[in-house]
Amino acid sequence: MILKEKEFTNSSDPRRRAGEKAEKQMAFYLQRAFRKRNDYFVINDLCITHDGEPAQIDHLIVSPYGLVIIESKSCHSTIIVDEFNRWARTFNGKPEGMQSPVLQAEEQGRILKELLRSNTETLLGKMLMGSVQKGFGYCPFFVYISVSDSGIIEQKIDVPELHKADEVAKAITGKLDELKKKSDLLSPKFWLSSEVGWRMKLEEARTVADFLVAQHQPVSQTTSVKKAKEVSLSEATPAQMKTTFVLKVGAKCPECDAAKLIRKSVPRSDGTETDFLACQGYPSSCKAIFPLVAVMRQGAATYEIAASPAKSIGEEMSCPRCGTGKQVRRKGKNGKPDFWGCSNYGKTKCGFTEPIV
Repeated sequence: MILKEKEFTNSSDPRRRAGEKAEKQMAFYLQRAFRKRNDYFVINDLCITHDGEPAQIDHLIVSPYGLVIIESKSCHSTIIVDEFNRWARTFNGKPEGMQSPVLQAEEQGRILKELLRSNTETLLGKMLMGSVQKGFGYCPFFVYISVSDSGIIEQKIDVPELHKADEVAKAITGKLDELKKKSDLLSPKFWLSSEVGWRMKLEEARTVADFLVAQHQPVSQTTSVKKAKEVSLSEATPAQMKTTFVLKVGAKCPECDAAKLIRKSVPRSDGTETDFLACQGYPSSCKAIFPLVAVMRQGAATYEIAASPAKSIGEEMSCPRCGTGKQVRRKGKNGKPDFWGCSNYGKTKCGFTEPIV
């Protein structure tokens, strides 16, 4: 059942138009898969706020057996995930670092779950003869990343959350059906398994879905500041990065303006870990959290962490290719941004270049 459709803006911004096109494509597949089902509730384009933290969710499915967040990515070129779970995508044939959409969606799920837990008594009933309040503590939350059908996925490790748009609905149906069997009291699997599935009544699932739709507030200029900070560094202009914050270990936290940023790690569903930057006060006194963005050097097969100490303008460093020249700032041509180049270019034709981050 579709409870909320995507609200399109017909924006003049090409990036936003591309993003809305990807969401429209995913919404079509969800419409085709779930519009006639009365046990799954689909919410497109959900914007909520809890405890001052906004979360913008492209697509959400509420079921009696868990909640599913779908993050749509407009990519008609190539999405790259290296062996260290760092993400990049190609633009004009060149790889550019991007934020991990998995980490982004998991953070949205955290805010969503905290909102539901703070309204537990309103949304869920009680069990055991009315003596115990049910809660969302063990409610399964799943994340799926949807890439445009025309995009290409290259991954050196298995990323179970990553799918082409036309594959997502089938993967979700299979996962929710598995959870349904696990939580069925009459199923032999329930009695033979040590895992007890979480579930809520169908009417409770509908209540939760209606509650979230009622909480929806379109993102405005004043409430989208934190969302803007989740944008990949490759999508921000040098002026924007200079006037907002610098992602590096040891920098002052841009949220509380007191503690420093440190590197942390969280376990993922496939047994690997995802590194990110967070305030030293996270999560008790400060909620600031930022992804580590991968940047690929031209002509090399390795990635760098953009959160490492950055070169400042005018700072000379040795050229990593020829070893004798210095890295100097060069003017981009035909409207392209400035970049780092080797001072030996005119002498030895050293072709080292690197984007300015």
